[in-house]
Amino acid sequence: MKLLKQHQGELNAADQKLVKRLVDEKKTILAHVQDLAKKAVGGLRIRVHGDLHLGQVLVIKGDAYLIDFEGEPARPLSERRGKHSPYKDVSGVLRSFDYAAAMTINVHNVDHSAESEGARQRVAERYLREAREAFFQAYRRAAASLDHAWQDPDGADAALALFGLEKAAYEVAYEAENRPTWLPVPLHGLYGLLTGLKPFSDLGGE
Repeated sequence: MKLLKQHQGELNAADQKLVKRLVDEKKTILAHVQDLAKKAVGGLRIRVHGDLHLGQVLVIKGDAYLIDFEGEPARPLSERRGKHSPYKDVSGVLRSFDYAAAMTINVHNVDHSAESEGARQRVAERYLREAREAFFQAYRRAAASLDHAWQDPDGADAALALFGLEKAAYEVAYEAENRPTWLPVPLHGLYGLLTGLKPFSDLGGE
């Protein structure tokens, strides 16, 4: 929240309003995080990649290789070496699709007519929807035998939401400190993950 406020003046008017809304609803968001954490109790903890996203995947001769298992560089080594929920990596990939879609919309040196902008927006939205669905369905099939012991029937959904918020918050901090021009990507992603909360229910999945 502090970093968002610091960089609020660098954003366009619409995004500045999103930042204000986030800050105004800080208590609601924190309460939501606590609720998700309680529901996610009992989830399996394993060794994870820790910083899994599309940039960590090499596709060679029809096969895929994962690289850079160091974890998130901003976190201490002890935390990176610890066991975490597999949903940490799942959320990392799901969040990564947002960046791929943003690259489609924000590409430079191309036709910026209204027709072309609209076409890129439609392609990005379709890609985002279908990529997320394909990846998550494949993950659920592959991980069907994992021995989770959720104490809440909604534990899996809560874990996915919880780690999605964690990753989006990490991205906000990273972009604010390293690439402020990319800050709108995780900012909008964070809002999209909060659309189920009453204060944000009118956002429509921004």
